[in-house]
Amino acid sequence: MTSSVSTSLGPMAVEKAAAGDETAVLTVMRDAAAWLKESGIKQWSGMLTPKGEEVVHQRVKDGVAYLATLNGEKMGTVTILWEDFQIWDEKGRDGLAGYIHGLAILRKYSEKNVGRVILGWAVDRIKAEKSLVRLDCMAANPRLCRYYEEVGFQYVGQKSFPNGWKSNLYEMKF
Repeated sequence: MTSSVSTSLGPMAVEKAAAGDETAVLTVMRDAAAWLKESGIKQWSGMLTPKGEEVVHQRVKDGVAYLATLNGEKMGTVTILWEDFQIWDEKGRDGLAGYIHGLAILRKYSEKNVGRVILGWAVDRIKAEKSLVRLDCMAANPRLCRYYEEVGFQYVGQKSFPNGWKSNLYEMKF
């Protein structure tokens, strides 16, 4: 099923990534990861490795990755999960929420609000089935944390991992 959403650049189609779309999803993710790395932000560096490629292939295979197309170009992606034990521990299995991961756009579309449109689409998709949207964000990326708060997510905690990584946890309730 394809959804059409309006952007300032024209209509954008969002649909579940299918077999054969792995390269398009990976291209968007790697474009964002390369920009983050160039900006000195150590987030998503795993997407630049073979392990990152495996993650994308699994997300597409599992039917949880979505692709956004604008003017014929596959330019955005987001993943929606219905459980997330890895980040949210037991709360990630409470059945109350959908989880947004891997929201990315090609850099040439930055500052054009298309990322916000994809986020809104994902929130609406989850809202149709659950009463909460949850996401996590690298705690050491204050600009991105502030962005999620500005669009209506509430900070609800932080998770620390054994490797030193810290992730801020956010929820949006309906």
